[in-house]
Parts: sequence; C-alpha cells; structure tokens
Amino acid sequence: MNKRKPNTETNLEKQKILNYATEKFMSEGFYKTSMDSLASELQMSKKTIYKYFSSKDELVEIVVLSFMNEVKNRIDLVIKEEDNSLVRALHLFEVMRDVTTKFSDKWVKDIRLHLPNLWKIIDEFRTKRAYAVLGSIIQQGQKEGIIIEKPVELIIHLYVSAMRSIVNPDFLIYQKMNYKEAIQHTFEILFNGILTPAGKKQFKKSFKKVLK
Repeated sequence: MNKRKPNTETNLEKQKILNYATEKFMSEGFYKTSMDSLASELQMSKKTIYKYFSSKDELVEIVVLSFMNEVKNRIDLVIKEEDNSLVRALHLFEVMRDVTTKFSDKWVKDIRLHLPNLWKIIDEFRTKRAYAVLGSIIQQGQKEGIIIEKPVELIIHLYVSAMRSIVNPDFLIYQKMNYKEAIQHTFEILFNGILTPAGKKQFKKSFKKVLK
C-alpha cells in the first residue's frame, strides 16, 4: 500500500491543477493568465505545475482534450439511447446547453487567435460528433414520421454551419446574447424547421419542460 501512495498523491495533485485551470481558463480565457498567477492561486510553486505540464500551451491543450473527451462520452450515450428521436434530440440539446454554459467568449477567442491548430481540432471534433449523433436522430425521426423527408446530409450541414457561426465571440457581441441563449434559439429554430406537424406538437411541450 505504501508504494501506491506517492502515485495517488501525484494524481490528485495533477488533477487539482487541471480542474482549477479548466475552470479558470474557460471563464476568463488563458492568454492573460500566467503560470505564476496559477501557482499563486493554487498555493503551490510554479515548479510543481511544471512537473506535470511543460508549458501553459500544453496545459491549455490538455484542458481542451479532457473536456472534449467528456463531451464525447455524453454524446455517445445519446447515440446509444433507445428512446424516440425527439427525446434523443432534447437530450442532445441538454448536452449542448451544459457544454456552452461552461465557457466564455474570452476562452473561445483566445483559442481561435492564439492556438489556431487547437481550434481546428475542436472544429473537426464537433463536426464529426454532430454528423454522427444528428444523422442517427434524423434518420430515426423520419422513420417515426416526426421529421420531414429531406436529405439528411443537407439538414446536418445546415445545423453544423449554424453552430459554427454562433460559437463566435464577434457574433455574440453584436447580438447581445450569451452562448446558452444562442444555442437555445438555434436549436429551437432548426428543429421546428425540420419537424412534421405531429413532431412540432410534441416538441413544443417537451422543449418547455427542458428549459425549466
């Protein structure tokens, strides 16, 4: 047991840094945050942080990859669900809403401006996951008579394009809304647009419950 204790303490220390950095970066951005300030706020030496993360860029990258893995796991659960397409769509909305409430426009802006390669990875990830989960939901919904018979690829493309445009700090500044509001309005507009009359009736009732 004594041999395992150092590893346990090491993992806890590393996770403490990662958890704090995730909350800090996503709420305030990372560009103006120094490793010195992180160390001070964590009440540990900068040397301790560098023991686990060789640079701030590496720490940001690990924050992003860990967050993406968390989102992937939640989306995979939606893909595997055996509920009807509308329930699965609403669960997807809940995932999106929860994700967007965790980060600020400063976080997105910093990644896009200062770590464009990492932003490219994020963009490819969300596009790939969107195609997977939306394709599954739309095809099921068309079979159930809830979603209109239009090309699945086109519907997904419109959705992905809309999401790309609103996850943009400049857009939100001009529209005077936050990510959560933008996601909610976009989801509601797009899904109302692809639902059959029967689907719209169900969606209207269910979506109100989700928003409470």
